[in-house]
Amino acid sequence: MQRGEVWTYESTTRSARVLVVSTEILNISGIHVIVDVTEVPPSFTSVGLLTVSLGDGLGYARCMALSIGESQRFEQRIAILSPDVMDRVGMALSAVLDL
Repeated sequence: MQRGEVWTYESTTRSARVLVVSTEILNISGIHVIVDVTEVPPSFTSVGLLTVSLGDGLGYARCMALSIGESQRFEQRIAILSPDVMDRVGMALSAVLDL
């Protein structure tokens, strides 16, 4: 798994799409920081400001929903996002974490 990849992810309770946002050094170490990807468009509230469109019908990254993904639960890579989209994800994460 690499930063900017969208995957299907099978947890013990659900099947979901996720976006890998962790740095390469963490990914190599087997630590994958992920955010949920949803098909539901954001509203114009503060939640909407923290949700990024991934384009091409891929859905929206919910940047306020950070978690750690276990390597064996990643099922299938769906897409690799452009640097421009990942820049927007980075800005949303910075806002969430007050960086």
